[in-house]
Amino acid sequence: MKITGFERTVLRVPFRPGILPPPEYGEFSPGGEQFSSAYPESIERRCQDLVRLHTDEGVTGIGMSGPYFGARQDQPPDWHGRDPLDFEPRDLGGGGWQMAMLDLIGKTLGQPLYRIFGGLAQASIHIDYWIARMNPEDTAAAARRALAEGFTGLKMKCRYEDGNVVDRVHAVFDVAPKMRVVVDPNERFHTVENTLELARPLEGKDVVFEDPIPKDDFSLYKRLKEETSIPIAPHLQAPRQAIEVVHRGAADAFNIGPSDWTFLHMARIAADGGLPVWIASNVDLGLFDVFRLHAAVATPNCTFGSDLCGSFVHEHTLLTEPLVVDGQAQAPSGPGLGVDLDEEAVLRYTVTD
Repeated sequence: MKITGFERTVLRVPFRPGILPPPEYGEFSPGGEQFSSAYPESIERRCQDLVRLHTDEGVTGIGMSGPYFGARQDQPPDWHGRDPLDFEPRDLGGGGWQMAMLDLIGKTLGQPLYRIFGGLAQASIHIDYWIARMNPEDTAAAARRALAEGFTGLKMKCRYEDGNVVDRVHAVFDVAPKMRVVVDPNERFHTVENTLELARPLEGKDVVFEDPIPKDDFSLYKRLKEETSIPIAPHLQAPRQAIEVVHRGAADAFNIGPSDWTFLHMARIAADGGLPVWIASNVDLGLFDVFRLHAAVATPNCTFGSDLCGSFVHEHTLLTEPLVVDGQAQAPSGPGLGVDLDEEAVLRYTVTD
């Protein structure tokens, strides 16, 4: 089998109603407080690339880039005429063309990607519902949707200055008493004292605090872990962070940013410390969530509700079958990524301007 062609399609899929914050919160949009540099436009304007590697045997590898704003130049790699089995899977990671190559290797071998990642450790993983900053009434409405769709966990963005964090958590429990709530301020509880102030009225409830304060001093995370019964879970991006957190005993769990081999490495570090993990997302489109899913099901301690929310926060997954059902994502059984694209949806959401 030889690679014969490269194809790139730019996609943009709108969000479902009730997911993004109302305009008064100004988040995920220009001028939206600390997110302004990351969001030069509204998050609804983000694009992602669908890429395809074509071969002389008619087998196609598919992949997806991370989200980005505006126009983006992309040069296909110098792989023309190469055999997919000439590539070492451990040298391939991230997204885009490398994801497509991993898909193609799996298809060539007739094996799901999770086999390449080390084997199936669990048949499915928990997925949490996801919402941005909003008021308690809108939070309750989101919790009703989450409950109706079979979710057992809900993750909400927030910040200390909103002044409604505790009320929002209670609004969830008023609607769904058995729902786990992950409170994620992206470090914007700012201090240990602010975090403990919010934790005290929530102790005894099924609540997790993710990234409550800045991560420049993990001794402060250790202090939080010791001074509240609320589980403390930083969002980590690098193995060195994971090693320090485990060594210090500074967390009850952690969220892992990378989605491939680095995820697997960091999850093993957590397992050595007896900690559960979950896999993050960039609120991606469905195909990137599938890629993350393969790493997650190859990880026995990925047991907290993961952030693979792209398939239910956007109005279409771009896949022919739903990825998340009743708050669970099942390991795809087909070779490679193991999913099929809905080509009509791809055409509908292709960016042409």
